[in-house]
Order: sequence, then C-alpha cells, then structure tokens
Amino acid sequence: MKKLIIIICITCMSVSAIAQSGVRIGSYQVIVKKANSDTINQIILSEPCLPCPSENNNQPKPKPKFIPYQTTRFFAGACAILPESDEKYYTVLGGKSFSVDAGWHHSKLITRWLAFGGTLQYSFYNYKLRDAASEPKFAEEVIGMDFAKDDIRRQAFRSHNVAVGAFTRLYLVPIQTRAGKHTSNSGRMFIDLGAQGDFAPFKFYLLDTHSEGKKKYYDDYTFNAFNASAFGRVGFGSWAVIARYRFTDVFNKKVLPMDLPPISIGIQFF
Repeated sequence: MKKLIIIICITCMSVSAIAQSGVRIGSYQVIVKKANSDTINQIILSEPCLPCPSENNNQPKPKPKFIPYQTTRFFAGACAILPESDEKYYTVLGGKSFSVDAGWHHSKLITRWLAFGGTLQYSFYNYKLRDAASEPKFAEEVIGMDFAKDDIRRQAFRSHNVAVGAFTRLYLVPIQTRAGKHTSNSGRMFIDLGAQGDFAPFKFYLLDTHSEGKKKYYDDYTFNAFNASAFGRVGFGSWAVIARYRFTDVFNKKVLPMDLPPISIGIQFF
C-alpha cells in the first residue's frame, strides 16, 4: 500500500509541470490540467469506438425488383398459304397464295416470364385458284356462267381485312432489370399463343379470261365477312415465325360445298 501511494505521488509531481496531457487506457482517458498552482486530474469515460466496416465488400447485391410495364410497337409480316389436297378445299397455287399483315402490337409484362397482349392490324389475303371456275356450283353461284378452261388466264379470291387479336406470351429467357430500368428485349426468345378475328369489308373473286378480260365478282352472301383464327408465334427479339389456322369458313357452306385452305406460315418483324 505504501508503494502504491509513493507511485501516485511521483506521477502527480511529474505531470504538474505539463500544461495539459492525457493518457488513454482502453475506453478510459486520464487528462491532467494545470491552472496556476492547481493541478486538476480528470477522468473521462469515452464511448467505445463504432465497429469498423467489414473489409469483405463482396457480398451479393440484392436483385432489382421487377416492375410491370407495357410496350407498343408497329409490326409487319407476310405468310404463305399452304395448299390442301383434301377434296373439301379448292386448289390454290403455292407460292402465289399469300397474306400480308401490318399493324400495332401491344404487350404488358406482368412477370419476368409472362406477358399478355393484343394486336390491331390490316391484312390482305390473296388465294390464287386453279379450278374454282370449273366447279359447277361455284360457276353457277359466283360467276353466273361457264368458261372453257383454255379461256381462263387466272383466277383468285382476294380480301382486305381489319383484324384484332389477343395472345399470351411466355419468355424462354426472363426479362432483366438494371437500376430499376428494364433492359432491352432484343435477343429474348418467346412463344405466343393467341386468337384473332377478321372482318372483311372488301372481298371479291377475280377472273381474267381471254374472251371477257378482267372481271370482279362480289357476293356478300356467298363470301363470309367474318372469320376467326388461332395462331402461334416463336420469336427471337424483334422477329418471329408465325403459324395461323383459320377455323371458320371463307365461303358460305350453304352456297358452296368447298372452301379455301386454312393454314398459313410466315414471318413477322416488330
């Protein structure tokens, strides 16, 4: 005990000559001040130092939250109408029978994988026929007279349609986001399944003969104004392959016994 008292006295005498000094021991700090002839010893309890940031900054960042959004694009495309050998269809010439589409494509993404959408488009259909004028019922109801085969140059059924459609889209590669914004959809593979309805306000049968020249035949009762189709698309970014199947008849079955082929395959660009 005597030794401890002697050490404290020596320490006080040593620091009395210093204007101000301090010693930190752990979270305690001893400050010695000299004012005139008085020496003040002050002990301060310091708050412990906040933990230093971890040196490991390689922790994975949280994945940005997906925000549903919608897009509208102009699109155009063309399809080839596939000939059918079935007796219930008129013979069409492959390669010369086609459809052309142009319109607006709107889609709303609700998850990274799924979207719903719709289309509004103009469609032109050209069926290049080979034997329709030779079929007795067609010649009677549409043309009103018979023509010899060697007198016919060409014949076709054409229609100008306004169509609306709806579809469901499944992305095979999910949509990504970066800094709260969606990345480009280019290169994203997707599959669309949908249906569309066509209204044909302008439709006619075209017959070009050596004896009579070109004539157009209109018949709103024989040619149906409304049609419905199912379609599927397999896309890659801004283009897609489309297949369409029409499940209604172009010609009125009460008037004509045969119809036009229902399947077409083509490509669309967005």
